[in-house]
Parts: sequence; structure tokens; C-alpha cells
Amino acid sequence: MRVIRIGILGFGTVGEGTYRMLVDNADEVFAKTAARFEVKRVGVRDLTKPRSISQDLITDDLKSIVTDPEIDVVLELMGGEEPANKMVQLALENGKHVVTANKELIAKHGSRLINFAKDSGLDLHFEAAVGGGIPVVQPLKHQLAGNDVIKIMGILNGTTNYILTQMEEQGADFADALAEAQVKGYAEADPTADVDGFDTMYKISILAAISFGKQIPLEKVHREGIRSVSAADMHYAKHFGYKIKLLGICEETGEGEVLVRVHPTLVPLEHQIARVSGVYNALWLHGDFVGDLMFSGRGAGADPTASAVVGDLIDVARNVVAGGNGSAIPYGEGMQVAKMGDLETRYYVRFEVADRPGTLGEIATAFSRRQVGLAQMEMITKTGGLGEIAFMTHVCRESDFGTAIQEVARLGSVSKLEGWFRVEE
Repeated sequence: MRVIRIGILGFGTVGEGTYRMLVDNADEVFAKTAARFEVKRVGVRDLTKPRSISQDLITDDLKSIVTDPEIDVVLELMGGEEPANKMVQLALENGKHVVTANKELIAKHGSRLINFAKDSGLDLHFEAAVGGGIPVVQPLKHQLAGNDVIKIMGILNGTTNYILTQMEEQGADFADALAEAQVKGYAEADPTADVDGFDTMYKISILAAISFGKQIPLEKVHREGIRSVSAADMHYAKHFGYKIKLLGICEETGEGEVLVRVHPTLVPLEHQIARVSGVYNALWLHGDFVGDLMFSGRGAGADPTASAVVGDLIDVARNVVAGGNGSAIPYGEGMQVAKMGDLETRYYVRFEVADRPGTLGEIATAFSRRQVGLAQMEMITKTGGLGEIAFMTHVCRESDFGTAIQEVARLGSVSKLEGWFRVEE
């Protein structure tokens, strides 16, 4: 019987969940690998924190784990860029296979690390870095690899989806919905990574790299969070037949060029993604041969993420038992990224206006001067001689739309540009 010895870096929610799954499901894992897993060392930052495992397993010397000649596989479950980047590189240099759940690490350093693993005959897997318990990375790398992926879009962050769901269903504003998410443990005390779109940016960048073959420079990914979404926007979106979701989207816009973006998006009520609510995640993709596919499930949490980590670990174990080389699938660097100004889509926009004759005509004329056509409109009367008007446009270029709304905002009949969002059909 082959024994595969494991070193774990990080013993937070994911690390503890992974350890528990390896213990509780040891027989199931053995039946699928013909190997037994033995956790040899667990690296943590704080030795004084109470743990659910033997103190003899714990160390704060991370380097001693990744250089230990008896350890076969390192599970990097710390998160963050450093020291994870240094530890994974050192683990590979010392001949260790690596499984990671670290989205930031892979989004920023994936190409280099995966190529190093491949050249060294080692595995480096990262299913848990993107969809938690939802299997999306492996299908893209294997079962869907023969397809020309046309477009991917997904709800890749459960915290923001929960907040937007509460705003939609309860009529809550952003601040109240965020506070509730924090009380329930769905949002961190500092929610920046989630609500400002960083988490989704890392994940969609990884999916884009796998789909289109090159790492995406993160500074070229368009990123917006959900702080600008209001209960009023939710109301108008529903009136027009849409829901607002924070989406990560990547699509090929030309030969060797992609557009990668993260922002609140109006999605038609009949689209599968619009039906995904609460803390659930979803990924929709369109391939030239497979057509439309949808993956959905719990994208975070101890158990779903542990499931993905152990799934990758089983792949490594099968390779080790078979005596084969590593199966890391590398991708290059330097993907060409299109400009947001070239995007062509529909838009939703809302203004506070003077409630008087001629206002609508002024606004429509200003839009038409910039080749932006108005498709739908809803207006309500407010107090003090003011009104609120929301539009849905026809398809137009983002650069033209951006210029148009700034010109409209300067009209004498318009007192405020309340907000605007892109629309996916």
C-alpha cells in the first residue's frame, strides 16, 4: 500500500475542512487511489491559537514543511500572495506536488508556477481557487478543451450574490444588506475583496487564462464592485425584466485578443444565471461545439472547498501510484486585452430630472447625437418639482455611451446622474 505524505500550509476554514475530509472519508479516498494519505505537518502563523488537531503536527516554520524530503504533496491553503508564492515555488523546487486554493496566487503567478511544475514533472492543481466546490477548472482543462470558448460569465462570489439577493427580495439598501451578511458570517469584517470585485477579478482571470491560453495582466481587467447598486436600481431592473448580478465576464473580441471585466450587470430574468440566488455561485459558458453550459453550487465554505482540494489531491495520488509524470497544464503570458471603450452592449441609466415639459426630448436628443438609441423608459414624479427617469438603450459602443451620459448630465433639465450599468442579453 502506497502512503502519500502531506504537508498543509494554513489551517483556517479550508485547511480544517480538508483535514476533516481526509480523516472522515479515508476509506472512500483509498478505494479511489489505492493509497493512504498521512498528514505529516501543518504550518500555521499563530502557534497559540487552539486547534482541533494534535499539537505535535503544528509548526510555524513553513519552510521546514516545503523542504521536508519525506513530504510528497503540499496543500497551500493560506491565501494571499505572500508568503504563499515563495512557499509554493520552494515546494516545487524541492520536488513536491502542490494543490492550492489560492486564487490571488494563481491569478498573479499561475503561468510561471504551472510551467515550472510541468518542466519538473510535477502536479500543480487549483480547482478550489475558482469555484470552491463547483468543478469548473478541470472541465475547462480537459472535457471542454477541444472547444473554442466564445464567452464565459459567472457569479463567482457568494458574498456579493447574497447581498444583491437581499436587496432585490427585501428591498434593502446596500449598507443594510452588507451588515446582515456580516452578522451571518457571509461577509468579512473588511468586505473589500468581495464587494469591490477583487475576488471575482482573480477568479475570472484564471478562467480566462485556461480558456484562451495566456495569463491575463490584472491591471488590464476592468473591475467595479457593487457599492453603487441601490434599491432603486433593483426596482427599475425588475420593471425592465432583469436582475442585477455581479458578474465576471471574459470573451474573445478578436484574433488573440480578449476582453475581461467585472461589474454589476443586468441579466434577463429568463437567463439561468438570473435564477442563482443567495450565497450560490454559477458559471455559464458558450463553446462552439458544446453550446451553452451552466455550472452552479456552493462556491465557498469549508466543506465545498475541501471537496475540491481533496479532488485535486486524488488526481495527484493516482499519478504518483501509477508512476507517471505530473499532469500540470501550462499556459503562457502576455494576453492582449481589449479596451472597455470598444465594448458593444446595451445599458441601463438613471437620472434625477426636472419634472417639466421638454425634459425627455432634451435627453433623447443628446443621446441621439452620440449614436445612442433609447429602447425603454420609466419615469416617476418626486417632490419639489423633480422626477426620476430610467432608460434602457439599444446596443451601442461604451465610449459613445460614456460621452453621451456626461453630456446629458450637464443639461439644465438634469440635476443628477444617479447611476448606470451594463446589460447582458
